[in-house]
Amino acid sequence: MTALKDAKEYLMMNTAKNNVLFSPIQFGATGLKHRVVMAPLTRSRSLQPGNIPGDLMLEYYTQRTSDGGLIISEAAQLSLATSGWQGAPGMYSEAQIDGWKTIVDAVHAKGGHIFAQLWHPGRFSHVSLTGGAIPVSASVDPEYWQNPSRLISTPNGWMQPSPHRALERSEIPGVLEEYGEAVKRVKSAGFDGVEVHAGNGYLIDQFLQDGSNKRTDEYGGGDRKPSPSPL
Repeated sequence: MTALKDAKEYLMMNTAKNNVLFSPIQFGATGLKHRVVMAPLTRSRSLQPGNIPGDLMLEYYTQRTSDGGLIISEAAQLSLATSGWQGAPGMYSEAQIDGWKTIVDAVHAKGGHIFAQLWHPGRFSHVSLTGGAIPVSASVDPEYWQNPSRLISTPNGWMQPSPHRALERSEIPGVLEEYGEAVKRVKSAGFDGVEVHAGNGYLIDQFLQDGSNKRTDEYGGGDRKPSPSPL
């Protein structure tokens, strides 16, 4: 009898949890019918050249759409110079926006919602992906690109990152502007929202971590010295 009682209590407890999981929730301006959210997953399936979302990506997202559910897209690069993975889609050209719009429309047609994830890889990149632009970071760390266990998917196979440089203080507002312009393109494609990729050792995380941020200006890490006021 004790085992049966325990089983009933376990069933009731998990049923209550499931009821919450499949209950509606308001997520900002987006109303979801349930709380099962698809996380962003880099699939490397964009059309080449151009990093353009095509039919394979359309099929992928349409298959995973649920009525009233939310999908967060795979990471989309802000520009050619911020490309960090072979086959990852972009959010910077008209062809890319048209491709994304087709996907967003298909998700909406099935009653789903979709947010765009925006991505700046920073030092996690290679010049074969960026059109020759040198990858950037908060600070310079040669060990990062010299580590043979750290590999990036490139047009020429798996390769170690290219040497990076530190962003100049005067360049950082331009990076923020890149994000702003990308958000405008996200809106024009019809997405329901935006998620900014700020983890996994990419550019924003490179500024947040003391190990990769050795700056001494106002964009510095935890051990930085106060910088003089620009005023």
